[in-house]
Amino acid sequence: MTLENDIELTKALEMYIKVAHELHDELGSATVSDMADRLSVKAPSVTAALQKLDSMGMVKYRRYQNVELTTKGIAVAKKLNQRNRTILDFLLMIGVDEDIAENDACEIEHVVNPKTIEKMARYLKSLES
Repeated sequence: MTLENDIELTKALEMYIKVAHELHDELGSATVSDMADRLSVKAPSVTAALQKLDSMGMVKYRRYQNVELTTKGIAVAKKLNQRNRTILDFLLMIGVDEDIAENDACEIEHVVNPKTIEKMARYLKSLES
């Protein structure tokens, strides 16, 4: 995903942002160990990603403290969730099995052009009318 400041987020960094946001919503906080468990990775991998995201202004990360998404990080997480939901809704609408649709939406959201998602969202919205 390319952000407004031409910062490129890799699929992995996008997943770290999404998981931090999910954990915060579910548990009230996100820790390195919780993120490692959720993503099935080792804690040092989470730490390296969080340090990179911290340098990009997406999270506030300090050793031995909870991970805190910044306003910018929250906006990115919400945008990623919206992209995922649009793709998921589209796949379900065309009859893809729910389990397959969830997996595919997660994969597609990281590689599809944002303009494609906009078109999908408009199409879904037109069906509601």
